[in-house]
Amino acid sequence: MTIENADLRQFIMLFFNDDELEDFCADYFADVAQDFTLGMTKSHKVRLLIGYVDRRNRREHLLAALAKERPGHYGEQIGRAPTPVVTPALLTRDRRRVFISHAHQDAATAQRLAAGLAAAGRPVWIAPDSILPGEQWVDAIGRGLEVSGIFVLLLSPEAVASNWVRYETSLAIILEKRGKMDILPLDWRPCDPPITWQGFHYVPFRNYEQGLDALLGRLDGTLASPAVSTAPPRPRPGRRIHEKTGIELIRIPAGPFLYGSSDADKMARDNEKPQRTVDLPEYWIGRYPVTNARFARFVQAKGYRTTAEQQGFGWVWTGGKWDKVRGADWRHPRGPKSSIDGKDEHPVVQVSWDDAKAFCDWAGLVLPTEEQWEKAARGTDGLVWPWSNDPPTDKHCNYNGNVGDTTPVGRYSPLGDSPYSCADMAGNVLEWTGSWYAEGATRALRGGSWYNYDQGTRAAYRNLYTPDSRLLNVGFRVAELLSVSSPEIS
Repeated sequence: MTIENADLRQFIMLFFNDDELEDFCADYFADVAQDFTLGMTKSHKVRLLIGYVDRRNRREHLLAALAKERPGHYGEQIGRAPTPVVTPALLTRDRRRVFISHAHQDAATAQRLAAGLAAAGRPVWIAPDSILPGEQWVDAIGRGLEVSGIFVLLLSPEAVASNWVRYETSLAIILEKRGKMDILPLDWRPCDPPITWQGFHYVPFRNYEQGLDALLGRLDGTLASPAVSTAPPRPRPGRRIHEKTGIELIRIPAGPFLYGSSDADKMARDNEKPQRTVDLPEYWIGRYPVTNARFARFVQAKGYRTTAEQQGFGWVWTGGKWDKVRGADWRHPRGPKSSIDGKDEHPVVQVSWDDAKAFCDWAGLVLPTEEQWEKAARGTDGLVWPWSNDPPTDKHCNYNGNVGDTTPVGRYSPLGDSPYSCADMAGNVLEWTGSWYAEGATRALRGGSWYNYDQGTRAAYRNLYTPDSRLLNVGFRVAELLSVSSPEIS
């Protein structure tokens, strides 16, 4: 039976409200749900959903899911739903079957890997291809793990930040401990896996062809053990993990750098001039802004209440202006009906300078000065943006309202990283610094945010708020000092 797109759109629009549609996509089509943005209309979401299933030849999956969720209406409006064929092979564990876990941003490489393994005679389970029509995503993941004997984890910064990948890996570790599954992480892109992912044999995978050969050799038992890494990829020199917070710190070496803007930068504002040389001692700075998960650890340890929680409101962009919203705080960034559920790796927002300082005091760290922040963001040669002098695109950073909200830290790495590999120093959130903008009155912020245009994402761009200000687009990152010497300016 052929169902026209117009009829399908009309059915979904009629029998699902906006919240129900989002829940439906999260349950059955998680890849689509991750593309929904704040303020997107329901009709736009429906078009995305239908386009997604058509591009991936998964129309029957959508029909089966709709029939399952709205059986009465479906029968009246459309007819009989397709019935999936479930063979014993889909329900029985095969120790040779490979479950591929990957972030949705890495889907192209994961699909290429699946094809390579299948060509070598290996059965493969990979989402969304292996999900049955009408099967919810979480149920499909559970079934995939129950019918597979090998868990291959495609390691990348996005995989480390993905809640789905973390969920799948946690279940795989349980199965591994029961002797039902082997785990093989692939060292594909540099990242810092959680401690629970360590202790397994890491297969070198920086080169795809060589990596596939190494993986097949490992699967077939023909690869000599010295050729397989027995530890996770080590952070490059100049990186380490802060013990108390788990924050990754980047070493910024001592020496001079160009600070501020010259007249050659036509976007430069007067408060960035003149450009001059600043000599700083060595220090360490957070690779990412502090995330909700890191901030929650501090709140739990100290029983801390933020400025927004104490005063009962925060500032929220409501689509046309910044409004004072009752009940907006770090746990509810847009107000009492909002939540940070599923956003552990997003930067914390709705935190004042006082809140950021309290976190640093607890952690034994500090807020970076403007000079320290700027050197980490642009290197020594006065780059306009962290990556180069070329303006940003939506591949470099989260800016210009393109997303309309924060994104997980590191989402734009490595393309948007600074010369020192610091991430998110343009866009995502404005960041508090330890410097006064106007002594005793306002504090300086750096970095631009998801809300700012390209001018505001420049490394030299300066902003200011009073220390008790808290907004939907303001967060912070930390620093650790090895010297208390003042910067030398010439």
